Amino acid sequence: MGIVRASIDGREVAPQDAVVPVDDEGFTTGWTVFETARVIGGGVPRLAAHLARLRASAASACVPCPLSDVLEAEVRALIEGGPALARLRITLSGSGRRALTLSPLDPSRRGSPVRAVRGPHHDEPFLGGAVKHGSRAGWRAAVARSGVDEVLLVDGSGRFTEATTAAVVAVVDGALWTAPDDGRILASTTVEAILEDAAALGIDVRREGPPAAGPWDGLYVASATRWLSPVVSLDGVALPGWEPVGRDLLAVDASRTCGGAS
Repeated sequence: MGIVRASIDGREVAPQDAVVPVDDEGFTTGWTVFETARVIGGGVPRLAAHLARLRASAASACVPCPLSDVLEAEVRALIEGGPALARLRITLSGSGRRALTLSPLDPSRRGSPVRAVRGPHHDEPFLGGAVKHGSRAGWRAAVARSGVDEVLLVDGSGRFTEATTAAVVAVVDGALWTAPDDGRILASTTVEAILEDAAALGIDVRREGPPAAGPWDGLYVASATRWLSPVVSLDGVALPGWEPVGRDLLAVDASRTCGGAS
């Protein structure tokens, strides 16, 4: 689904006019940081957390970042009167440019099955894993070469860290496992929301990487646009998909999403 509203450097423009110069340093070198968030019923859940993560990414990558109240005002102006269920993206360039875009969110993407393969995790040597930067060529190429939806990254201890565009969550013996927020990977705002839902449901949580060799009751990826989606194929081997804990967590979000988008 295409962009329906956009702003460049704080000024709303028609989507077809949402452009940056071809010699923009962020564009030519991938020197950008960004955030993606869901819009539900005219609001952005956990907006403060998204903006805090954006500020932290920008500081680490030496990318100029406006004050949070400036960005928040631009976000609210952009989403006002827009689609009830949408995808918001904020991109900051090393040149000082910024772009905000709003696109309708395909509801069928939420909870949709994911085909994945395992791949090696490598610590980012300069920015660290906690920076959400735009230099994604390696990960995009890995997904394209593998012919799947996601590559699930495995560290030297044999545990999942994250996926190429999402977090990794597993259910093991009824408990929810996900990697710790230790700076090696991007801290997922979606996972934090899912863990809050899990706590409310009385589900045990383990903040350690799920074992990449299994066994799992269920294996999932989590992101702002997918929320929680089951991995149904890993390295060409079929997996069961949904199990009771995952279904309960998706049902909680369904009530929130449907209520917010009504």
